[in-house]
Amino acid sequence: MALTREQVIDTAFGILRDYGIADLSMRRLARDLNVQPGALYWHVKNKQDLLGVLAVMILKPVKQPAVDGGPATPPAAIASLRLHCRQIRQALLAVRDGAEVVALTHTLDPLALPSLQGLTETFAAAGVTGTRAAWAGRALVHYILGTVTQEQTRSGLAQAGLLAEAPGPLDETEAFNFGLELLLSGSTELLHNDGGQQSRGVD
Repeated sequence: MALTREQVIDTAFGILRDYGIADLSMRRLARDLNVQPGALYWHVKNKQDLLGVLAVMILKPVKQPAVDGGPATPPAAIASLRLHCRQIRQALLAVRDGAEVVALTHTLDPLALPSLQGLTETFAAAGVTGTRAAWAGRALVHYILGTVTQEQTRSGLAQAGLLAEAPGPLDETEAFNFGLELLLSGSTELLHNDGGQQSRGVD
């Protein structure tokens, strides 16, 4: 049976999920598929392309925030941002090294992942001007990716016996939510201040 793109992606996702990004080499992937490494490049351009596909799969469970093109009130926008940020975190944590894979793809192409871009779109829908909406969305993305990367790194070090003790899931969640609320407090002020600027054409 001929090798398919679906087989390549599914096998790569399995390696990532079970062993982490360090074990996800094209050579390892070819070996698990029982093909020569060159056969993979009929289906993916390179490892970066492969990781981009996996990043989309990692974030697939995240529901896009409702942005209907009309103005959103600050409380509605904050509630949407809070839920969206928490969903992104859970999706990243569900896959070993998920934050690292998504962070790499986001760095290479910030517009490649709609789940992350949706944060900026929520600010924009609530009337925050273009540049400031992008900065606000980026701040939340960096917070999520940074905290989850650190959480997953600590977990890996603890499992390898290189870290005496890692915080438990409950502590990590509480710490994440605490930091998120600090960012959302600033976002509330931004939404109130910028809410009317869009209609005045100010950027």
